[in-house]
Amino acid sequence: MQYKKLQVEIESNKIRINQKGGGRKRKLEIKEQLCLSLFYLRKMLTFEVLGLHFGISKTEAKDTFNYWLEILGNVLPASPLKQVEKHDSDYGIPTENKRHETKSFPARVFLLNTSLDL
Repeated sequence: MQYKKLQVEIESNKIRINQKGGGRKRKLEIKEQLCLSLFYLRKMLTFEVLGLHFGISKTEAKDTFNYWLEILGNVLPASPLKQVEKHDSDYGIPTENKRHETKSFPARVFLLNTSLDL
């Protein structure tokens, strides 16, 4: 759904030289483009190696990834680190921007069992 909204927005803002439907066809289908983006996020390969895996150029791999990254960023939940940064006052984790505002956890005593039965 997000993909279709973005496509409609791009098409409405596009200045056309060729007729609609003209030009080079995409080498990868939507499913393959999405797999490419998720594969990159998981493995963090170079775009050259990523392009070799999917049979496209490194530039096309980079463009495809950056296109889908915006959509995935809006659809998928934020990473746990980003969620902690948004609510850092709830946790005792200082962030770069708000080091002086963080709370610390109450002191806890951890008991260690020093006697080991072998």
